[in-house]
Amino acid sequence: MPVKIIEPVLPNELPEKNFADSFDPDEPYIEQAVFKNATIDLGAGRGVEFTEVRFQNVTFSEATVTQLYLRDVVFESCDFANVQLDEVTMKRVRFVNCRLIGTSMTEGFFEDVLFRECNLQLAALGFSKQKNVHYENCRLNEADFYTCKLKKVAFSECELSGINFTGTPLKGIDISSCRFERISVTLEDLKGAIVSGEQALAFVVMLGLVIKK
Repeated sequence: MPVKIIEPVLPNELPEKNFADSFDPDEPYIEQAVFKNATIDLGAGRGVEFTEVRFQNVTFSEATVTQLYLRDVVFESCDFANVQLDEVTMKRVRFVNCRLIGTSMTEGFFEDVLFRECNLQLAALGFSKQKNVHYENCRLNEADFYTCKLKKVAFSECELSGINFTGTPLKGIDISSCRFERISVTLEDLKGAIVSGEQALAFVVMLGLVIKK
């Protein structure tokens, strides 16, 4: 079954604002705003919150922000490369055509999150809890999903070569439309995963079994 994602809930019209004028590090909370064509420095903060916010063509400098909270937020053509966002909480969030190469979101909580046409190569998502999450046409090469809890998570037409699913049960997770040459996963974690016939043969080879003709 397709994963049903609840879309971000935003007002029809949001005021466009300048981030430097809107963001106060002492009270790091922003709601109902649009930020466009800018470079944003979140610094080394903690507990930053964005609610009902849209980011378009925004580059986030290589910041380290723990316990970032996002609710009803949309990111379009944004760059998070090498940003540290550990312990992030995301509810009803959408990433479209975003660059998240090397982005760290370990120990995060994702609920109703869509990643569409995003580059998450080398992204670190270990120890995260993900519910109602859809990765659609994304590059996840060498991404780390170590010891994650995935519930109603879908991977559609994604590149998964080198991804690490060790310690992450894949029961009920459909990766049949995805492409990969190798995956790090244990036999126990692979039980119940939904794969294509071609992928099943690839896993047989990975396990070192010999198919007798």
